[in-house]
Amino acid sequence: MSASSPPWAIPLDPASATPVYVQVAHGLAARIENGRLEGGTALPAERDLAGALGVSRVTVRQALALLAQQGLLTRRHGSGTFVNPPAPALAARPLGLLTGFSEDVRSRGQTPGARVLSFECARPTPQEAMTLALSPQDRVYRLRRLRTADGEPLAVEESTLPAALTGLLSDADVTDASLYALLAARGLSPVRAVRHLRAVNAGEQMAGWLHVPPGAALLATERVSWTAAGQPVEHARAHYRGDRYDFVMELHGEGQP
Repeated sequence: MSASSPPWAIPLDPASATPVYVQVAHGLAARIENGRLEGGTALPAERDLAGALGVSRVTVRQALALLAQQGLLTRRHGSGTFVNPPAPALAARPLGLLTGFSEDVRSRGQTPGARVLSFECARPTPQEAMTLALSPQDRVYRLRRLRTADGEPLAVEESTLPAALTGLLSDADVTDASLYALLAARGLSPVRAVRHLRAVNAGEQMAGWLHVPPGAALLATERVSWTAAGQPVEHARAHYRGDRYDFVMELHGEGQP
C-alpha cells in the first residue's frame, strides 16, 4: 500500500491460514495502535470498506464486531463505526489484583479452592479463534473448574487459553491455583478486559455442581482479557451462585477522580 492510501486500506493474504476477518481485524487494530486511525475517526460504511478491501460485507462485519468486543471501536446504530480514544494509563494495572476469583475470595476473609471438572487441549472453535485472534490450526487449552469459598461451591468457571502463549499445561497446574497467578508467572498478566454480565437460571447440570435447585438464579459472566502487548490471553465464562456472590462497582460523577 502506498503512503497516500487511506489508513483502512490494509494488505490481506488470501493464501494465509488465518481467516480473512481476523486479518482485517489485526490490520485495523495495528493502525489504531500506531495512531494512523485516531480516536474519533469514523470508518467507512461496511459496504464501502468491503469494496475497498475486496472482501464480503460479512467478513467486514465479523472483523468490526471483534474490534468492538476488544474495546477499540464503537458501533452506533444509524451513525456508523468510530475508533475509540486510547485507554488511560490506569487501565494498565493488572486485572488479577482486581477481579481474580482467588484474590476476591481472600479479600472476603475466606479460603479459595478449585476442582477441575474438565481439561483438554484442542483446536479452537470458530468463536474461540475469533476472540483470541487465532488461526484454525492453533491449539487452545479449555479448562472448567468448580470454584469454592471455605469449601462451599460458589462458581463454575470455564477458561480458554492460547496454548502457544501459555506453554505446556496439565490439569495438575490448575487444580487449586489462581489462573491469573499462573499467567503472571509466565509473563502474561492481563491488563485489560471486557466483561459482560447477565442473569440466568441454573440448568440441571450446573445446579448439581453448585448445590442449588434447578432454576435457581445465577449471575453469568463472559470476559476477554488482554496482555499489555495487546494479545488476547483468555476467554472466560463463569456462572456464580446468585445467593452467595455479588459484584460491586464504584461509580464517579463526570469530572470526579
